[in-house]
Amino acid sequence: MIFDSLLRKVFSCSFHKKSAPLLHQQLKQNKMTFDELFDDIKKGKIDRHQARKHFSLDWLETAQNYIADVNRGARINIPEIVYAEYKSFEQTVEMAQALLKHHPRVLISRSLHNQELTQFFRETLTVHESENLLVLGDFPSAHGVVLVISAGAADHPIVAEAELTLKGIGVQPLVFEDRGISHPTRVLEAIKEGIKQDVAAVIVVAGMEGALAPFVASMVGLPVIGVPTSIGYGFRAKEAALTSMLASCAPNLTVVNIDGGLRGAVVAGLIAKNQIR
Repeated sequence: MIFDSLLRKVFSCSFHKKSAPLLHQQLKQNKMTFDELFDDIKKGKIDRHQARKHFSLDWLETAQNYIADVNRGARINIPEIVYAEYKSFEQTVEMAQALLKHHPRVLISRSLHNQELTQFFRETLTVHESENLLVLGDFPSAHGVVLVISAGAADHPIVAEAELTLKGIGVQPLVFEDRGISHPTRVLEAIKEGIKQDVAAVIVVAGMEGALAPFVASMVGLPVIGVPTSIGYGFRAKEAALTSMLASCAPNLTVVNIDGGLRGAVVAGLIAKNQIR
């Protein structure tokens, strides 16, 4: 009922029947995220019948090594992400190609074959790369801004993962690196710029004792997502930042797992994308 009411309201002011046949073939081949779908509905490019197909639960594609849920983007409003750390090059290519039949972009996370994948797909697609993530395909239009602050230069791989994820899901990142609390004025500069840019959420990437995350959370009236990194000295060093962030008294701070730049970016990105536009 809610979905039908939404469609009726949008179509009553924006749909033109003559545009539907022109996109029928495109819709059969190209699934969209919810934001992309909604924008096309508002512009009158998609009729009600075709829009409903994007929310079908029957869009599954099977092959020898996978079951691809090619409609997930319309449900959760982010492109498909392939966790590729334990997949071979051939498995990753097979999965990505199946998804790219229906989507304009796919994210490849933590693959051990980034160089080979980049060379393989660059002949036909734009490939954006970082150490932990590839985005196959052009970035979508950005809606909303997320501030990303890191404590030290050693956190860069996780920051780059978060930044590229935000771009891949259609959110503008505002990045400040090496802003640890050993020099608090560096942190304040980043926070002030984030407020000026009207950011919807903040991602804090920090190792060691993880103190940057609760410090930032105490300074802003925004959701803060802490991303602890496996950086530090001595006994249980890889867990220290996680433990510290989880134990924080800052009520607006939530925490993802160690080195979880992608997951932190998805959470912050969805907060930004769900703001009233």
